[in-house]
Amino acid sequence: MIDEKWSGWIDLFSYDEHYLVGFQIEKGQITESRTFKKSSPSGKVGIGFENKDVRCKIMETVWINVSVAGSTITITSLDTTYSQSCSIGGLDSSTLNSGTASNYYGDGYTPWGGGSTDSYYVPDVPLPKLTIYIDISISSDPRLSCIVDKLSMAGFVNKIADFTKTKDISQNSIIKLNPLTQGVNGQTTIKNGIYEITINSEFSSLNRPDILIARTILHELMHAEILLALKRNGETIIDSEFTSNFDKSINILYGTSNMASDQHHKYMAENLLLTMGSTLMEIHKNSFPEDYNKLNNYVKAQGYYPKGVSVDFYINLFWQGLEGTLAFNQMKSITTNPPIISLYDRFILDGEIAKTLTKPCGN
Repeated sequence: MIDEKWSGWIDLFSYDEHYLVGFQIEKGQITESRTFKKSSPSGKVGIGFENKDVRCKIMETVWINVSVAGSTITITSLDTTYSQSCSIGGLDSSTLNSGTASNYYGDGYTPWGGGSTDSYYVPDVPLPKLTIYIDISISSDPRLSCIVDKLSMAGFVNKIADFTKTKDISQNSIIKLNPLTQGVNGQTTIKNGIYEITINSEFSSLNRPDILIARTILHELMHAEILLALKRNGETIIDSEFTSNFDKSINILYGTSNMASDQHHKYMAENLLLTMGSTLMEIHKNSFPEDYNKLNNYVKAQGYYPKGVSVDFYINLFWQGLEGTLAFNQMKSITTNPPIISLYDRFILDGEIAKTLTKPCGN
């Protein structure tokens, strides 16, 4: 029942105020959990103060300047500071810090302070995300705004990008709607240091099922993430071996002058298809359940996917846009004997089936 746009921590306590467990929520989805477990730097679990009452008093001090001129008194606020004292199981903070509580250790997250400072584990610093400004051309269109919102709630997308309608200096990307060459559904470019994701505003591009527009946006999002990964020397959550895997694609061109795009597409085809397909399936299943169920029932009834639609269907949707890559050509060259359908024929069939899906975000 958590709102799909809400983010934050939810901490649970027992009836007698002992801390139990906490959950981090990102746009309505649980992404992490935490417990108040204490362990020593040697890895041994402390036994003295687990799950004890932790009580903290916070003192707020407001600093002001008072000046008197004749009968006039002027009070100016300068600053507000806070101090905190905590006790655990009857031991106050001075006892804890003195080393008397030898069994109490921090585990990298101590929400109430205290503990042995030499046992604090420095948390990992998360990689900078794409901060994508949703241009008014998207936000003012109810259907496209809805599709972008659904896409942004997918777990994988949430890890690499934050979407915002506030244009400020923190943004490094923008998504907008503009005319593009016929047949091109989307493109990603760099302008003035900003990664620009453009969705084709032509009717033929927008007159597609919602899931196919989400597919286009996700494809372009991968271009932007690759560009950002190259800028930060290969650091990205999409691939722990990004540098070596991406370098393998640098020497292969496909008869065009657009080397960067070709290299990106080769990398996507060989390393990201499963991730992109799984993400699109998650979006379809969770955000457009009626459309997903319609598809699932149809492919089972027709015998295309007897056990129900699988991630292979969504992977096949991403092959469009990766034509000409080595992986695509290899997939296309594999032949089968009837009644077994080839991988390429399955790609064509799934693409046709996808065109029959609907527009839950609007018409």
